[in-house]
Amino acid sequence: MASSMFQRVPSTMKAWLYEEYGSPEKVLQLKSDVPVPEVGDDQALIKVEAAAINPVDFKRMLGFFRNTDSPPPAVPGYDVAGVVVKVGSQVEKFKVGDEVYGVINEKGIESPHKIGTLAEYTAAEERVLALKPKNLKFVEAASLPLAIETAHEGLERAGLTSGQSILILGGAGGVGSLAIQACSFSSEFLLQT
Repeated sequence: MASSMFQRVPSTMKAWLYEEYGSPEKVLQLKSDVPVPEVGDDQALIKVEAAAINPVDFKRMLGFFRNTDSPPPAVPGYDVAGVVVKVGSQVEKFKVGDEVYGVINEKGIESPHKIGTLAEYTAAEERVLALKPKNLKFVEAASLPLAIETAHEGLERAGLTSGQSILILGGAGGVGSLAIQACSFSSEFLLQT
């Protein structure tokens, strides 16, 4: 049984969604009657305070992943920062009122999400969330998860060994700057930008 203290959760919410594939300016619509997602046993329901939009969101709307993605209608968005308003019965790390951030990502879950983060509420598995650092604002925290994941995965896939140099192109961008920071904390890599 999910717990929900302190705050009444409505049955519907505002959310950006697309009902067919196409260019975002043509298919993305703000709706005010989207059902609030149900919370699974291993999920937390988050009142979204901030969300980020990434290139992958546009690619999903354009249908680039139609063979593997959940079909429209769908709410885009991967990155989220917000407040937990309900938890599933198996959630142990978070409680109602916790400030969290994370990435709602189809790689780490059993089935694709129809409700992304461009909504008033979103549900996410406990394992894809973390407590928001107190020194970060919600908007700052929401800008990090997918970029950090992309930087980490890129460095991991590169298979670098100790003492090798790395060239990071686009080091001024979101992913590149985080890859540089990750490498600068490691004494194993000689960093080149």
